[in-house]
Amino acid sequence: MKEWNDISYRGSRYPLQANLTIFWICSVLFSLYIFLHGFFPMKTVVGEFAVKNDIPSTILNFSIDNEVLYRRRSGRFVFVLIDAFRWDFLDNPEHMPYLFELQKSRKASLLTARCHPPTATMPRIKALMTGTVPNYVDVILNLGNDQVTEDNLVHQAVENGLKVVFYGDEVWLHLFPEKFLRKEGTTSFFVSDYSEVDTNVTRHIAPEMKKGDWDILILHYLGLDHIGHLAGPSSPLVPFKLREMDEAIREIHESLQQWDYEHPEEPSYLVIVGDHGMHDLGSHGGATLGEILVSLIVIENVALNYSISENSNFTRPEVSQIDVTATLAVLLGLPIPKLSLGVLIPSALKRLTDEQFLFGLGYNAQQVSSQFILADPDGTSKDCFNMFLRAKEAHVSWLKSKSNTQRDLAKTLYTNATQQMSSLLVKTLVTFDMFSLGIGCFTFIQVLLSLLYSVIVKRKDIFLKSRGETSGIFTTGIGLFAFCILFSCICSSLFPISVAYLIFATLSLFFIGLHCWILCVWFNTCQVKKFRNISVTTTFLIVGSLLHTISLSASSLIEEEHQTWYFLWITFMLILFFSSSFSDPKFSFHQFQLFSIMLGHRILRKLNQTGDKWASLPDIADWLEMTDNKVILSYVFSFGLVAVWFSLHRLKCLNKTSDKVLHFLAILCVFLYRSTVGDLSLSFILGDPRGVRIVQLFWLINGLLLLKSLRKPSQVQIIKGLISVWTLASALLFRPCNVILIPYFTLSSLFISSVMKKTVDCCLALLWLGNVAFFYQGNSNSLSTINVAAGYIGADYQNIFGAGLLIFIHTYCFPVLSTLLLFLRSTSQTDFIQRKQDIISTLHVCFLHRLLPLCAYCIIVTLQRHHLFIWSVFAPKLLYEAVHSVISFKLIAVGCVLLLFCDKE
Repeated sequence: MKEWNDISYRGSRYPLQANLTIFWICSVLFSLYIFLHGFFPMKTVVGEFAVKNDIPSTILNFSIDNEVLYRRRSGRFVFVLIDAFRWDFLDNPEHMPYLFELQKSRKASLLTARCHPPTATMPRIKALMTGTVPNYVDVILNLGNDQVTEDNLVHQAVENGLKVVFYGDEVWLHLFPEKFLRKEGTTSFFVSDYSEVDTNVTRHIAPEMKKGDWDILILHYLGLDHIGHLAGPSSPLVPFKLREMDEAIREIHESLQQWDYEHPEEPSYLVIVGDHGMHDLGSHGGATLGEILVSLIVIENVALNYSISENSNFTRPEVSQIDVTATLAVLLGLPIPKLSLGVLIPSALKRLTDEQFLFGLGYNAQQVSSQFILADPDGTSKDCFNMFLRAKEAHVSWLKSKSNTQRDLAKTLYTNATQQMSSLLVKTLVTFDMFSLGIGCFTFIQVLLSLLYSVIVKRKDIFLKSRGETSGIFTTGIGLFAFCILFSCICSSLFPISVAYLIFATLSLFFIGLHCWILCVWFNTCQVKKFRNISVTTTFLIVGSLLHTISLSASSLIEEEHQTWYFLWITFMLILFFSSSFSDPKFSFHQFQLFSIMLGHRILRKLNQTGDKWASLPDIADWLEMTDNKVILSYVFSFGLVAVWFSLHRLKCLNKTSDKVLHFLAILCVFLYRSTVGDLSLSFILGDPRGVRIVQLFWLINGLLLLKSLRKPSQVQIIKGLISVWTLASALLFRPCNVILIPYFTLSSLFISSVMKKTVDCCLALLWLGNVAFFYQGNSNSLSTINVAAGYIGADYQNIFGAGLLIFIHTYCFPVLSTLLLFLRSTSQTDFIQRKQDIISTLHVCFLHRLLPLCAYCIIVTLQRHHLFIWSVFAPKLLYEAVHSVISFKLIAVGCVLLLFCDKE
């Protein structure tokens, strides 16, 4: 009896299996796109803009003069956006002493603004200017920076005759083109630059303050964010940068004081806010407190009734970041943007009289209530809307009687009603397309069942034997297609969907029908194999994979997924170690290798702290990257590069002298680059401080290696070429302290491949190791751990697609490398039949191992779509799963192509 995992195929079956696998991949990718489209629907932008006529002139038929009550309150308005301005950066008065003195003199209101995830720059700018909650998928579009088509403050300012000047992050120039009187953008993606990027903004302050032709000045500082990406919030560079920002604020404020002295009838206003915060590791994009809480400071040159004591940092008022939009609109006398959901911030409107402030509250409430009724026609019966009506009654009563009781009641009712309607509207913004989610999940399940049958069954013959059967299947196909069209038409009559959606539904149902036919045929022509002699190792690998999939249903286990993989991996290593001890009581070299892998695991799991709860704790990488330890880091990095060379030699990628020379030059380029940019103790001054030319030479060498492997298209040579290019690229992109992970992973994989003879066991073990190494690197299921800086290594201009590719290589280095090493193992078999069997088995096991968690997780997020942590925990993990799956499925498709066209017998 053959082993469970040894799948027997006739030579004629290989094209069928390869083509069928490609069909499955296309089906899954198409279904994944539909699922993501249903889970992250693109926001439908209503092309309506607020106008002056939207400002109410009556309250319950009580006439008011809105031109007097609602007008511009600021002569000059300066809006300073400090990227990654965490709320707790102001806890220490020494960080920003001038700002602290303004607080003590009651000339500044300090608040905490809460952002909605995703905490990326582009969505946050949109939120600040439009007052809306950006769609979560905007984080994917963050690199694109498309023009804002919604109503926004910049548009309203320009339409109402205000002159706007901008200096800072060039993202603004993409979002609001042709809106600025003067402008100069700075590139936000070269994160190694945290000095010049801010100097280029500050140098414009003095000249602009002397000019009198502008009304609004917007400044966006990037240096603090870049320091976070490079060294984290605990870096000694942070206090220096905050003091630099403090000096810029001093210069602006003193200039505005001079303006106020010369123009007392047009007092100035200064608002300072962060777009997002900073994770404890320095990045952003997630939903931790450090990322979603930012400082908001409102400064004016008159004494306020609101003050902050020295010890009140943790009790300062908290507002929503989208509240800034409506508040600034009232200060500037502009119509509140049409889709704004913000609520006025009272402490920022101290200049307004009671009558003006109540009118602003009423206008704000009316603007939000109009959206509320539009979203929910039955909203007029809700308590919050009735509260709004009562507020208007109290407002009119106060206008008639000037009773303080009615005034306070109107303020309270307006504020509470607006907050409640806004909260309900934010919830209605999240709409899921259940039809798309159902189609995606159902197709995933069918492909998963088909794939399971391909692994655990023995086929008789699935070829059609007669014209009658062919005609029957053809007729069935026509019937299925007709049913697809009919069902789609029924859906289109029940729901308002577009023609594109109709085509989507038709194609989806066509795939489902085809899968149903394949499953029906296989049910009648397949015999399930008997499970015999399944080893403890195989059982543990299968059960462990299932347990990991089940763990994805818990938000806490998603946040700490690395703990699951670390536990499974060390347990697996112990099983191998004790199994080896029973078979050979003496301590053999085999056991020594296992012990070395386990020892390496214990060290490397502490190389980069990750997850949610302990990510901020000190780790080995933090210690190595300290300035005092740069010499030690240089030795570790150099040893890692030598070990990379050795590991490629063990993979037999250096068979020829030309290969050795090219690999040596590539590794030398990596070392020279890190030395040039100052990461190592040994520095080279080559007239290129950013190492652009060195990196260009590196990519040229990598390109030559890839072309060399494609010159003679054999399976082994192509895969070795891909492994070499991928490994060297990873060595360049990794932080110096992480390069040692590459040889550890490669040598551990070689050992596992040599001791595990079963294809299923070896595949699962290497795929497990790929996931473990993913977390060794410091990655997690939070978007904040994505190292954006890796995308701009050696770049001298902004290339969105190139940066995205490099970020992807850096993030998914080890999952991809594990698949490539499995392909190398299966294609290295000398026997032709055995090689084909191993390739098919490897492809199917890799496919199954990736499809199972993807299918399960899509079902989980569908069921948990109203979970409290759906956007902070489940949604980022879904993006990680989707990207991981797409690249894995594409690699499997490449394997199928190699099976079809290379090394034919």
